[in-house]
Amino acid sequence: MLFVALTLLGYVSYKQLPVELLPNAELPVMFVQVASGQDMDPSYVESEAIIPLEGAISSIGGVEKIQSNIDSRQSSIQIDFKHTVNFKITSLRLQEKINEVAATLPDGFTVQLMKVDVKQLANNFMVLQVRGSGGIDRVRNIVDKEIRSDLKNIDGVAAVNVYGGRKRAIEVHLNPEACRALDLTPGKISTLLTQNTQDKAFVGFVDEPDSKYFIHVNSLYTQVSDLENIAVAPRPCLAERCGHRFFRLERGRYL
Repeated sequence: MLFVALTLLGYVSYKQLPVELLPNAELPVMFVQVASGQDMDPSYVESEAIIPLEGAISSIGGVEKIQSNIDSRQSSIQIDFKHTVNFKITSLRLQEKINEVAATLPDGFTVQLMKVDVKQLANNFMVLQVRGSGGIDRVRNIVDKEIRSDLKNIDGVAAVNVYGGRKRAIEVHLNPEACRALDLTPGKISTLLTQNTQDKAFVGFVDEPDSKYFIHVNSLYTQVSDLENIAVAPRPCLAERCGHRFFRLERGRYL
């Protein structure tokens, strides 16, 4: 009788147990992002920003592992906590410590504390694999040029991420004399390049008797000629005085 009673109790408890396909959960991992507005020596970033932040992180207790990745512009610190800690209270204490240290860092550093968003990770709709001949770089270029844009234009798709291979890039080399003559800095050039490109933007839709088409506009750089007519200085007279057309990006390499 006792066995039957325990079996019935287990069955009733199982039927009443709530089940979720993607349950809400928090991973005991946090990241500290350290960004700078311009390129800095990684050793300087380490000594002036990363080491003070690591000291503050290790002082809160409950930290199992700290791993830092240092770059000239974007650095990060991964913090793994023990599973026995109260993660919500610990994250609040960590935020206070990070704010205290961030206020003492030299100018030019931006510090942000980030959690692992499990809900965002669960929003991945599907994973597609593309295979072909000619090497992974060729397959990557074909995906970026012919497949990625079609997937992004599907209504409801927020982002399409491509992994594997090397992504094609355009390098812009600055002429120091032209930059001094036109009062240009690498930061200004980077801002202009960013302002003249735009990711997918919804502009409307077209109705047909049996279907509806959603219209999106992309203005991403796809070739070097896209950069040639970008005006980088509002004072062409200075360029004429220098004897060169330095007020435009030409051939994607020189100013």
